[in-house]
Amino acid sequence: MQILLSSFFRVFVCCVSMLLIQVHTSLPLFAVPPDSTAVGGDHPQPVPVMMWNRPIVVFRSNYEELTPSDRAKYAIERLNQMPADLPEYRVAAVDVIEAGKRLAWIKVNGRIMFGVLEGEEDVQGGETYELYKQRTVKAVSEWFYARKAQYEVPLLLQALGLALLFTMLGAISAFAVSRSVGWALLLLRRLESDSFQRFVIAGNSVGPYIASFLHGLLKILEGVVLFSIFYLWLTSVLSVFPYTEPWARELSGFLFTLLSDFGHGLLVSIPAFFTIAVIFFVTRLVVRVITAFFKAVEDDTLQLRWFEPETAKATRRIIVVLIWIFALIIAYPLIPGSQTKAFQGVSVFLGLMLSLGSAGLVGQLIGGVVAVYTRAFQRGDYVRIGEHEGVVEELGILAAKIVTIRKEEVTIPNALLMSSTTVNYTRQSRRDGAIVATGVTIGYDAPWRQVHAMLLLAAERTKGIRSTPKPFVLQKALSDFYVEYTLMNRIDRPEERYYILSELHGHIQDVFNEYGVQIMSPNFVMQPEKEVVVPKEQWYADPGAGTEQGGTCAKK
Repeated sequence: MQILLSSFFRVFVCCVSMLLIQVHTSLPLFAVPPDSTAVGGDHPQPVPVMMWNRPIVVFRSNYEELTPSDRAKYAIERLNQMPADLPEYRVAAVDVIEAGKRLAWIKVNGRIMFGVLEGEEDVQGGETYELYKQRTVKAVSEWFYARKAQYEVPLLLQALGLALLFTMLGAISAFAVSRSVGWALLLLRRLESDSFQRFVIAGNSVGPYIASFLHGLLKILEGVVLFSIFYLWLTSVLSVFPYTEPWARELSGFLFTLLSDFGHGLLVSIPAFFTIAVIFFVTRLVVRVITAFFKAVEDDTLQLRWFEPETAKATRRIIVVLIWIFALIIAYPLIPGSQTKAFQGVSVFLGLMLSLGSAGLVGQLIGGVVAVYTRAFQRGDYVRIGEHEGVVEELGILAAKIVTIRKEEVTIPNALLMSSTTVNYTRQSRRDGAIVATGVTIGYDAPWRQVHAMLLLAAERTKGIRSTPKPFVLQKALSDFYVEYTLMNRIDRPEERYYILSELHGHIQDVFNEYGVQIMSPNFVMQPEKEVVVPKEQWYADPGAGTEQGGTCAKK
């Protein structure tokens, strides 16, 4: 209903405009360009004469002292002076020779309207002088009869009736198209909830994507059909009124020319499209073969001495991108319109944007390539990059992502990987486990054998520490105030190192408390009265009885 009312409003405006033209005959019915003077001496600027949107004649030469612009003004005045209610208009071209020049007077019912000179024809367009005269006579005659028809009430009422009929047909057609599309969309929703759910690719349902594509296609088709209906309605309504008939011819001519050029271009481009399709399918076949090869290497199905599985994924991506770029270079000249200035200008603009904004992008890509081919880490490794430590979740072309012990996902740009020190806790731990160390500082009054044994006992009580190879203790330094002991342990999962160390620290405190050894580092201000030494009889105090240097706790 809304479309119908809108269409009626348009035709109402058009009809009112036609009536105003009928009543107010003083409205401007012609258009002449501004006054033109000779450009280059004997070559004046052409001046067309337009009457009611119709081209009548084009003056290209001076006649005596009159410029083409003056001749156009006089011609319009004489044409408008002719009565609009004559029973007939006899238009003829009478040839004469004046001042050695051949010209033809255009007469209507014996009255001179204007003259056309030999040499004013469009020579570049292949027009002859005779054809120029005939076309002028025909244009003048058509304008007089169009003006006469515009002022006849029966013909005007007939045109209004046809315009109203075309409007009703257009509104009904638009309404039918809208309802049909609505029914199709309703049917599409029902299929989406039932039949489309059966479309599954790689375990994922693609039904919603198909439905979304069809929904968009229907909306686009509806818009195209409605625009076509409006275009035909406008052309038909304008064609029934003499004043607007030239506009209708221009609209229909434009549409015909557009469709003709589009169809011709499409036919001419068929070989190019076929070649592009062949290039696309050949490239896709090559990419599939290369992808299958690198997938086999990546999954360790195919083992090659000179190729590491860790670098297979990145190598596959690089080679695939290079192949598609090479295919695009080959297919580019075959793309219709690729040689036009507009296409080349857009290409230059896009290239400029990429060159200005790709400095950081190139750095990220190179950083990712360096990280992959140096095999610094891979997915699942426990690493420390700069101040961040966690499990590698993803190594992308632009950034790496790690998940910390606090379940925080940290994104590290690949450019930062080249400037940061990367510590991989997993790489060397796959065979014998990763080493985690913790240290304590104990005064010189505690027997070192006892300290060794207590540290090893704490390691035995801690879950997650491997018994093979066995933990061991190193005396890292004999400092001024205490001895620095370091307990070295091996664990299977580096990502659990903090949990294991936390439990280990608790057991160390318990063991030292059990045997009365203080975990403290005394700093003496002055020498104590009693010598701070371990008596020989206490060298093997429990649990260090029977322990040698570097040994383990002896079982009783």
